[in-house]
Amino acid sequence: MSMSKAKKARQKLAQQGRMTPDVLRGSWQGIHPTIKRTPTLQEKQTKLNKKHRRNHANYSDGSFCIYMGTLPCATVV
Repeated sequence: MSMSKAKKARQKLAQQGRMTPDVLRGSWQGIHPTIKRTPTLQEKQTKLNKKHRRNHANYSDGSFCIYMGTLPCATVV
């Protein structure tokens, strides 16, 4: 039987002293996968509560507001 192109290519890589795909198979190569977990109810609530909060002191555009209204008068009887 004849060999497939892929097998020939693997043998050629092995003869040249290069890395073959079967050596890499099943290896994470130093990567440590993290465990995914679902967030708790408290984490979900804090994320929603803090989603649109901003520190307005950092977003100041230099404008200010002056209220020139009248104060309520105290009536003396």
